Amino acid sequence: MANESRTDLVIAAVCAAVLVAANALLFAVGTLPVRQDGIPDWPQTLVVIAGVVMTAAIFSFLYKDNPFFRAAENLFVGLGLGVTLTVEWYNFLKPDVYDVLIAPAFDPAVSVQRSDLILLIPVGLGLMALLRVSRSYGWVSRYPMAFLVGYSAGFSIQPAIHSNILKHVQATVVATPMHWGAWVAVGLAALLLAATAYFASRGGWPALVLKTVSLSLAGCYVLVRAAPWLPGVPVLAQAFKGLDAIILMLGVFSVLCYFIFSLEHKGALGAVSRLGIVFLMVSFGASFGYTVMARESLLIDRFQFLLGDWLHLL
Repeated sequence: MANESRTDLVIAAVCAAVLVAANALLFAVGTLPVRQDGIPDWPQTLVVIAGVVMTAAIFSFLYKDNPFFRAAENLFVGLGLGVTLTVEWYNFLKPDVYDVLIAPAFDPAVSVQRSDLILLIPVGLGLMALLRVSRSYGWVSRYPMAFLVGYSAGFSIQPAIHSNILKHVQATVVATPMHWGAWVAVGLAALLLAATAYFASRGGWPALVLKTVSLSLAGCYVLVRAAPWLPGVPVLAQAFKGLDAIILMLGVFSVLCYFIFSLEHKGALGAVSRLGIVFLMVSFGASFGYTVMARESLLIDRFQFLLGDWLHLL
């Protein structure tokens, strides 16, 4: 354990020495300090150096959890809390509470309006919520929290029903004008997918053949749907637009069938529910992909900061 701590200290010292040497070299070659119109901007220079140190401290977690990472993490949380308190004060507390209820007490020319006394209710609830930090009177904070939860639940019911249910139903049940040949192709594809879902759990050559054909059909659909020449063929473009609506409606229906737990998933219900699992996996995969892309964008921003604002290599 002592050897491990000594190794960590050596690594930390080496990293600190590298940062100091890198900044000294940047000052020596003239990259630092940051200049505005040729004039050194020392506050901005300190901001850049502090950003480099904090970035290195956060990246140190790739080695393992360490005090430098925890210090940078706590500093980030503290700064976030400070910014939040500043925004809350200047955007809400000061104009809506202090300037209305407290400032008139120090200015005889201004009086508190009777209609403004209703603000005492949210102020009192907020003060009661602060008693959460007290061991003896922490129970008082349950009342404003209960009021907040009840108000939020009641206020969000109508928007939730409108946006999460009615809008989804409206986007799912749409007109699908297509040629009769396209409807025949849709019916055959539906029969193929149903047969694939039914025989998938049985195994054997029929299941393998059906899976191969279904996968090939899905691949062809994706390739043609993404073809740049498709919008130039109105008949096909309209057909694929209708197919998109049908696939969306089929996905919603199959996912809803998967969440029917009062019946055993076998037979037709089992086949449709297995298709719902496929749609769910696609949805989860897309959501995870978006999450990864968001994290990668943050990483790219840090590298742009290090290579651009600090080293001036970009």
